[in-house]
Amino acid sequence: MDQRYQINKDGSYIQFKTTLAGFPVIRGAAKSYQATIFYDPTDVKNSSATIRIGTEGFSTAHDKRDAVLQGPNFLDVAKFPAIWFQGAEVVPKDSGFDLNGTLNIKKISRPATLHVQQPTLMPGAMNKQDLMFVKGNLKINRKDFELGTSGDWATNPMLGDDIDIEFSFMCFSYTIEYLQSNFIRQVDGRDHAVGKIYQEVKRNGVESGMEMLQTLIKDERYQKDNWLSNLANIGWILMVDGFGKEALPFYELALEKKPDHLTSLLRLGDAYVIAGYKDKALAHFKQERTLPARARFTHIPHMIRLLDDHFALKDMQ
Repeated sequence: MDQRYQINKDGSYIQFKTTLAGFPVIRGAAKSYQATIFYDPTDVKNSSATIRIGTEGFSTAHDKRDAVLQGPNFLDVAKFPAIWFQGAEVVPKDSGFDLNGTLNIKKISRPATLHVQQPTLMPGAMNKQDLMFVKGNLKINRKDFELGTSGDWATNPMLGDDIDIEFSFMCFSYTIEYLQSNFIRQVDGRDHAVGKIYQEVKRNGVESGMEMLQTLIKDERYQKDNWLSNLANIGWILMVDGFGKEALPFYELALEKKPDHLTSLLRLGDAYVIAGYKDKALAHFKQERTLPARARFTHIPHMIRLLDDHFALKDMQ
């Protein structure tokens, strides 16, 4: 079964290089990026990845050059805030695998392949979260995406056409063990509300869990709790434990109280999937494209494709 991983940027990078007059002197890095990776070590062909790179975060450590890079002749940051890659087809190789997919730059979508080294897995290594280290590279021709093909750059013979991109990601995956250790514990001499209600739902069902919720809200020991956060986290731990239907009422209650509660909005679609509500999940993920880009935002193309619906990567921002 594929497992979802997100990037820990403390241990990750995306770098690029190209040539000037044949020499590899132009190098830089992306500062703003997110990714969601689904990886199945038992059958790598089930794996996929979606990466979003914010164009405003590209830097070559040279202010004048960066202004050109982000200007209308290259990335055109004002019009196109992000580059997207969605990989969906895995071809196993001796040293890892190739991830074939679609790269979208400036509303231009073309086939692209990430060459990925065999990932290193470390189950439970970071506070009971699973870790994965993965490296790879990609080569593109800048002219395929209209980078430097207008203005004075269109006839400049000095700038190389090929751009080499290299990445190294330290990824983490939330496990049920991690969530249980965070929420099934004592806080200020009383049980954590999230863990207490989660256990009640597992034992006696959602209705009993909702009754306990109302009881705890009135309990003076829980008066200072952030109950919107608690509701979202009750849904989260239930969902990760496979209880999608049971998670839904808690997300719905949070959104009833605050319709723009971002955490609940971001997780609700996953709960629909786990609960088996395909149509609701699909409608929600399409709506979720309008939300601010967060780490989990990059899972939307994968989820829509998983639900067997047509998806245009160029529609993402």
